[in-house]
Amino acid sequence: MGANVYSKVWHNCSTCDFWNGVRKLHTPDSVQVDSSAVGQCGGFWKGSRKYGNTKCTEWKVWAKLSAGPGQTDIGIDI
Repeated sequence: MGANVYSKVWHNCSTCDFWNGVRKLHTPDSVQVDSSAVGQCGGFWKGSRKYGNTKCTEWKVWAKLSAGPGQTDIGIDI
């Protein structure tokens, strides 16, 4: 499968601190994730396996991404 790049403004699993799927930092504000990557959610979805492009209302910026206005750069590093 191919790789996708997502900015932290997308608020999807690949840019969320609660998701434990495989991803890598692309720029200080974006991640690169394989389109088939699946990870477990430690937030709203309560342990469900989710693709990196899944959207969520309980999103929290991944700690490795730079925090911007109104965003908190906290959580565990994956």
